[in-house]
Amino acid sequence: MTLLECLLKKVHYDQSHPHHSKVLSPPPEMTKIEAACRKAKLKNKYASVRARVDSSPPRHHFTGHVSLTRQWLRWGQLMEENLRILAAIRRAGAEGKVDSHWRHPLPRVMQYYKTRCDFVKQNEVNKRKLYKLLSGTKCRVQPTRAHNEDWKRNRREIIRKSQNKFVLFPENPSETFEDPSFRPSNGFRRPRVRLELRVQDGCSLGWLQLELFADVCPATCRLFLELLTAGGDTYSYINSVFFRKVPHLYWSGGDVVYNNGCGCYAQRGRRRPIGAENYTYAHSVPGLLSMRVTRDDEVCGIFNITFKPMPQFDLQNVVFGRVVRPSSTYEAMRSLGAPLSARPLVYIAACKI
Repeated sequence: MTLLECLLKKVHYDQSHPHHSKVLSPPPEMTKIEAACRKAKLKNKYASVRARVDSSPPRHHFTGHVSLTRQWLRWGQLMEENLRILAAIRRAGAEGKVDSHWRHPLPRVMQYYKTRCDFVKQNEVNKRKLYKLLSGTKCRVQPTRAHNEDWKRNRREIIRKSQNKFVLFPENPSETFEDPSFRPSNGFRRPRVRLELRVQDGCSLGWLQLELFADVCPATCRLFLELLTAGGDTYSYINSVFFRKVPHLYWSGGDVVYNNGCGCYAQRGRRRPIGAENYTYAHSVPGLLSMRVTRDDEVCGIFNITFKPMPQFDLQNVVFGRVVRPSSTYEAMRSLGAPLSARPLVYIAACKI
């Protein structure tokens, strides 16, 4: 038996028979060290213990909020990116279905089948739209026959103008008279006035020259001149607007009371208002100046300027003048205004007699 085996046998015997083993007492210095360590360990054990009742508020964990904020930002960025992708697909005109709208992914075969079904439906819709456009749209290109007629007319006009005599300084164009019956009789010299029309908060339209039929309607022309030359009086055509402007039809203005077409001017120094003198001239030509007559047969100073024949004004308005044409201001007035709007506001800025 070796020495190691003897030692192990001895240790095993001592552990199995503790009463045969002799326990030796530790030295005194080791007892003091163990007591001090035990005391320090007991002290450190209860050093972190606090009162169960704590009135202080809980601590704010900033890291948790930061993580949630980052997550929300990431979700917002993802949603914006998806919206941009969908908008780009919409602008590109791509057809089909966005796969992200499917809640459950379909098998590959079913995805192909659904895509083909959607393509067929969209193709049918596009065919119906195209058929509607083709059946309802008219030809925008003029046929050859119309082009030939235009060319013949232009050729005749070119030949006619080429045969005329060349004039370096053309004369002033003569006044336009569509109806000779509007000319003055017996050499009567009719008065003429010039009105400056201006757009409110804008530029000037120019001067409009009017000829008054004083030989036919003297009282009506006198009332018109009276309101023009009122000066600083309360009632005057100066600064009054054209409250109704119908393009290519007529303009109405001259309401010196309310400036909206609802007023009636009571003439100064008269006990009875002026009535309709006569209906000698009809509204048979454009460029006429007529004054409105109320249902009570009164003339209130409201006048019209026509741009075309207006037979519906006959026996309701007294024709007492005309616009001296050709006039660039008169041509500019034709296309201005709207039937249901007073804009742009055009008023009489000045006059010359």
